[in-house]
Amino acid sequence: MITFDTDLWTYLKQQRRPVVLYGTGNGADKIMAVLEERGIPVSGIFASPGFVRDRKFHDIQVESFEDCFNRFGKDMIVLMCFGSSRPEVLDFADSIADKCEFYAPDVPVYGTNLFDKEFCAKHEGEINIVRGLLADELSRKTYDCIINARLTGKTSYLKLCEVSQEEADSVLPADRKGLFLDLGAYDGDTVMRYSSLMQNLTGFIAVEPDRRNMRKLKENTCLINNIEYVQAFISDKEGTADVSRNIGRGTSLDKEGSSEVQTVTIDGLIKGRQTAFIKFDVEGAEAASIDGGAQTIAEEKPLMNIACYHRSEDIFELPLKVLKLNHGYKVYMRHTPSIPAWDTCFYFV
Repeated sequence: MITFDTDLWTYLKQQRRPVVLYGTGNGADKIMAVLEERGIPVSGIFASPGFVRDRKFHDIQVESFEDCFNRFGKDMIVLMCFGSSRPEVLDFADSIADKCEFYAPDVPVYGTNLFDKEFCAKHEGEINIVRGLLADELSRKTYDCIINARLTGKTSYLKLCEVSQEEADSVLPADRKGLFLDLGAYDGDTVMRYSSLMQNLTGFIAVEPDRRNMRKLKENTCLINNIEYVQAFISDKEGTADVSRNIGRGTSLDKEGSSEVQTVTIDGLIKGRQTAFIKFDVEGAEAASIDGGAQTIAEEKPLMNIACYHRSEDIFELPLKVLKLNHGYKVYMRHTPSIPAWDTCFYFV
C-alpha cells in the first residue's frame, strides 16, 4: 500500500536531533540544498572507511562514522548521500542502521522534480493507473515499495522487494530472435550478460557516448560476433548535442556541457531490422529515447528493459509512453540490490 500523507523532509523538519550526512559529492550537494531550503541544519558529515582524509565539504569537516557517533550517539539521524550496489557499501549502511536512524533520501539524478508528498499527490492518478497495469504481484509489490522508499527514505522497503539480477531477467523469453540494442552499454557488462542469456540473438548494437567507457566496452566484448559499436548519445533526434561527464558511469545531455557528442535514435539505428531486445540505461534520456524509437516499438515489438530511477516522473511517465505506442506489452517492475531506489527497471514483454 502506498501512503502519500508524509515524506522524509517533513519528518526531518519536525526533529530537533542532529542530522549527519554520509558521503560527499553531487548527491550530498543536492540533499544539502533541499535541507537548506527547508531550514534543516546539518550537524556533521562522514565518509566511508578509507575515504575520510583531512578535508572539508561545504565548510564542514569530514569525519569517520565513529567520530560522529562518539559526538552525537544514537540520537543522530544519518542520511546517505550517494547511490551504490556494492555489497561492502550496503553492509556498511546496514551496520550504521543498527546503531542509529538511517535514511537514503531520494533526490532526482536528473531533472528538478523532488519525489516528495506534493509531487506524489499531483501525480497520484498516473501513479495508480500504472500500478493497475502491472503484470504480476511482485511488480505491484515492487512499485509500492519503491514509492514508499522514495517518499520516506527507509531502506527497509527496498529489502522487501529486491531480487537478484537473474530473477529479474527471468521475465524475459530467452528464445527471442533478432538484434540486441544496448543503450548505455557502459563497459559491456549487459552485452555479455544478455549474449549468454539469449542464445538466438543475431547481432548487437552497443551505444555508449563516453570514449573511456567505449574503450573498455570494446576490450570486454571483442570475442562477441556481429557487434556494432556506436559512440553517441541516444535521443529523440539525430544530430549533435552538448554533454556533461558525471563522476562515475554517467554521461548526460546538458545545454551547458563541456563537450559535444553525436546523437542518434533507435529508429535510425535499427532501420527496420528484426529487433529482439532493447536495454535502456541512458542517464535521464529514457523518455526521449522512447520517442526516437516510436516506429521500432510499434512495429517490431521488442522486449525492453528500461531504467526508471533517473527522473522522478519516470516511474509513471515511461510505461504510459510505451503503452501508448504499443498497448500489447505486459509490464513488469523489478529492483535489484542498491541504495537508494536505483537499479529499478520496467520490463516490457
